[in-house]
Amino acid sequence: MLSTTISGVDGDGDTWTLRLVGPGALRVIRQPDSTGAPTPYDEPGQIDTIEIAGTFPLLTKLVGTVERGPDGDGRVFFQQLRQLSNRAQAVPNGNGLVAINLPNFWLGLTSATGVTTATVPSIEVPDGVNTLRFGGVDVTAFFGQDPSRALNRNNQNDRLTIDLGLPQHGGTRVVVDRMISDAQAAVGTGQPTQDSIAVTVDGRISLFQANEIVGNTQIPSQSFGTSGGTLVTSVTDPVQGITGQIGYVRVGGNATNFAVTTNDKMANFFVGGETNNVSILTPAGSRNLYFGKGLDTTTILTNSIQSLQANRGALNSRVISSRQIGQVVLGGDVSGTLIQSGYVQQLESVFQNPANIPDPVAQAGGRIHITIAGNVTESVIAASVEPFEGTFGGPFDLELPGGAIKGKIEGAIDNTDVTPESPNTAFYAGEVRVFSGPVIPPNVPEAPYPRPISPLKLPGVPNLASNNRYLNAAAARALSARRR
Repeated sequence: MLSTTISGVDGDGDTWTLRLVGPGALRVIRQPDSTGAPTPYDEPGQIDTIEIAGTFPLLTKLVGTVERGPDGDGRVFFQQLRQLSNRAQAVPNGNGLVAINLPNFWLGLTSATGVTTATVPSIEVPDGVNTLRFGGVDVTAFFGQDPSRALNRNNQNDRLTIDLGLPQHGGTRVVVDRMISDAQAAVGTGQPTQDSIAVTVDGRISLFQANEIVGNTQIPSQSFGTSGGTLVTSVTDPVQGITGQIGYVRVGGNATNFAVTTNDKMANFFVGGETNNVSILTPAGSRNLYFGKGLDTTTILTNSIQSLQANRGALNSRVISSRQIGQVVLGGDVSGTLIQSGYVQQLESVFQNPANIPDPVAQAGGRIHITIAGNVTESVIAASVEPFEGTFGGPFDLELPGGAIKGKIEGAIDNTDVTPESPNTAFYAGEVRVFSGPVIPPNVPEAPYPRPISPLKLPGVPNLASNNRYLNAAAARALSARRR
């Protein structure tokens, strides 16, 4: 097996090694030293660019290791990682890799002089990779002398990008520790500046997995990642026409300013910690949506939902489905939340232009089965009901055929401000059968977890479980169900 190895030392003394296993060529370019030439490998410095070319999709792997130095942090940053497309003769198209396995390497700005159009941190693998595993992205990292040149202090809307083409075989898996975005408050009468992370995958995302999605809790990102936060998108491959489906999205801990969008459907979504400004767009539907510590400040626009479960209720969230919502189980109070089934949303258009989200319009056939282990305050659950002038609960509500809500609520209803004409009503449909009584909350695994689960197999990455503390029982159940 062919192999190329390059080693070096980063700025705080961590020693790194990059090894290309299998066919291909590897080049590592350091940031310049005081003379303007790239820093030698054996001297402390930062990585500018990692380039790979001539790869073979069934054999080539890029593997990176880091040995923490006495004064190091165990993280090695790089500014760009590029796979040079179509630089091999073995396969006419899709000369990607089976794996890029860099668990302690992080994408960030390593230039000491700040960012320009040509130096925006990015990962580009146009011919696809089955597994991309790395430390993550950190927009707050900076290694220069002038702090005002850091991405999160330069008063610019900086977007760090990860663009992955369609692999030759199978789907794409992205595994990271953390995605760290940030924002800056507005200056004078201007708008806040947003530093965002965009992960775009051609074709199917088999797995996106992270320990945590970190964002600025004081300055929320805009709708569906149009500005700010972390955005994960699966799109149709432009050459082969394979649609952008998503298999699993798992965030073990908290998720802040996090958006997941596809022009097709998603099988499973899981957040084990707190949610803060999370959005999901799936025009062809969602199967299972799990929230360990509550459905808080979350927007879900979808065609249908099989199961939606949250251990600790729902706060200031919006869930709109064009068709049925099979099961909703909320383990606590519901406050400031809207859940609707049976509404036209023009989701395909929203995917193309997420900054323009039209008001939903009722259509026939919406159904919801819901249980709530708490009170309902200033919230509406509706199926195929068109409210009069936007307010539910009045005598002029239009109930379309087939709308039905069934379920149970443990607490009381107080909708004094949201539905003033019906302050003790929260459920609206042509057929409503909701009873009072005790409700057993769901048992969605939530952070922190008692122990890791058995290894999760990823192409080209051995012994993954020993390094992945965020694997949890929800992932195990999903894998078990898939095998059955």
